[in-house]
Amino acid sequence: MPAAPPTVKRRSPPPESPVAGLIARRRAREAAAERGVFGAAILLALTASGFAGYTLSQPARPYDVREVLPALAGPFAWKRTVAEARAPEPDLDPLVTGSLAETPTAPAAGPVAALPERTGPPPSSGFALRRAAAGQAVVEGRDGLHEIAVGSTLPGAGRVLSIRSTSAGWIVITTETIIGPTAL
Repeated sequence: MPAAPPTVKRRSPPPESPVAGLIARRRAREAAAERGVFGAAILLALTASGFAGYTLSQPARPYDVREVLPALAGPFAWKRTVAEARAPEPDLDPLVTGSLAETPTAPAAGPVAALPERTGPPPSSGFALRRAAAGQAVVEGRDGLHEIAVGSTLPGAGRVLSIRSTSAGWIVITTETIIGPTAL
């Protein structure tokens, strides 16, 4: 008789461990939570862009707060009309701060350095510096002597921005010119 083929005993797969099942379920929950958060973020983005598109596509309507507030909100002095407001003109002068008076006060008496006296009429530019100190000076113009200080206005030369000593001597810097002891 022929020999029977040897039978191979098949083994059943090892039973799944309880820990492996817990890990698989936890991963499935995390994936579902991530999909939910991602979907919520997309929904929020679409809602925000839809709201912006809606507000831009609507015509402008006047809004009156009196229609919204209840009558018991309190008495208000409502204006019937709004007056046209004129836009203020920009003042680009760096010295105007709102803390200085419009008309400059007389400079405080103090030591003033005397410059060499020059005889004859003032230079053709209009002004010559006669005496100077930090913050104040005496300038000669066609119409006579002017005591000036930083911030004051010199007729024909504008507002005085600075009175300073340089290596070449004292100078007065205004919004329109620079005044020195000689014609510049």
